[in-house]
Amino acid sequence: MIQGYRAAWPQYSRNARLFLLSATIAGFSYSGIYFLLANLFLVRLGYEAKFIGFFVATGSLSFAVGSLPAGVLGRRWGSRRTMTAGYAVLAVGLALVSLAPLFAEPWRARWLIAFCALREMGNAFYMVNANPFLMEATSQRERGHVFSSRGAVVPLAGFVGTLLGGLLPAQIAGWTGRSTDDAMTYLLPLLLGGLMLLPGLFALMAARSSDPDLAPVAAADPLVRSPTADPGRSPRPQVTERAVVTILIMALVGALYICAMAGTMSFFNLYMDRDLGVPTARIGTIIACGQLLAVPVALTMAGLARRIGYGSAFAWSAVGVALCSLLIALVPQWWAAGAGAVGITVFSAIAFPAITVYQQELVEPDWRPIMSGAYMMAIALAWGAMASAGGYLIEAQGYRSLFLLGSGLSLVGVVVFTLYATRRTRLLAKEIGI
Repeated sequence: MIQGYRAAWPQYSRNARLFLLSATIAGFSYSGIYFLLANLFLVRLGYEAKFIGFFVATGSLSFAVGSLPAGVLGRRWGSRRTMTAGYAVLAVGLALVSLAPLFAEPWRARWLIAFCALREMGNAFYMVNANPFLMEATSQRERGHVFSSRGAVVPLAGFVGTLLGGLLPAQIAGWTGRSTDDAMTYLLPLLLGGLMLLPGLFALMAARSSDPDLAPVAAADPLVRSPTADPGRSPRPQVTERAVVTILIMALVGALYICAMAGTMSFFNLYMDRDLGVPTARIGTIIACGQLLAVPVALTMAGLARRIGYGSAFAWSAVGVALCSLLIALVPQWWAAGAGAVGITVFSAIAFPAITVYQQELVEPDWRPIMSGAYMMAIALAWGAMASAGGYLIEAQGYRSLFLLGSGLSLVGVVVFTLYATRRTRLLAKEIGI
């Protein structure tokens, strides 16, 4: 496996390498420090599960609202420029959320909600356009390796960021004489997370609008390609009814698939901290272990997809995510919750890059930002729904009901995807006369 990546590395374009650098930094900052500390920060500010659910849902709704405009603007202005602007807004939003302890209520809550929304609006513009940008920055021969590399460097950087984030509040408490229950001990780590994105922003700014040395872009799936479109880079190909249906189905699959992860990971820190009495450092270590294990697993995606296809790789890993959420629901012990969270992180390291390449290859290159925008919007809406409803469901029936609901919906998503993929395979075989 490693030999395959060594052989593929010289084929990585300059844009692909700069993107991977920016993704590594975002993994350290956002997936590492911020993801670990955000909910614990809100708890130290005195907020309960309802507000935390509303906070997470606000971010998800902002991401959803921004996703389609991000795809439209990416199609008009270019994915690189739109993605870079989103990365800059993400950095500003992360940094400003951390300053909430400096304000009194009710301005504190308004500050948190406003800059949570700003942060995720920027994240939407970044994430939606990252997929078509990376598709354009790769050719078919090394694309699987590049997307697998992305799936590996983000959790690896997140591992380092999570370990550091788990240690920093106690260190700052020792330096300042404050308690780790004081929200001020979380301000500096979260602010650091926002500032750390600046080198990643500079990397994206150094990328070119296109890589002239790349091979021509592969044509889209013949089942959804416009019958009048040029098989290369048509400037504005017609969108057929079948293409629209394909985009909607992929959006539905994303919305259902993400429910297990959204329901579990939105409240995992809170569940461990409040219900199971697990210290912050151990929570950080558990999440970091999942991120570390995700690295070698993510690197297997290219080889796995070559053997069974991107669709099957996604389906099996999505089942793994749902079963891990089920484990957390059925066994109320810290070790089971930890194992489930690790499993969700590991299986997602295959699921996300696999479904990304699968759905991006279904449409014309010019429409990839729209596909990405619709897919990301669906994911964000589902995540927001699980988070907002989750806060109320937890208070009414406990964490178990939320985790079971998420697991069940994700399994439904796998069924929907499998039915679509099977039908598509049959139609494609009929189309080419097999």
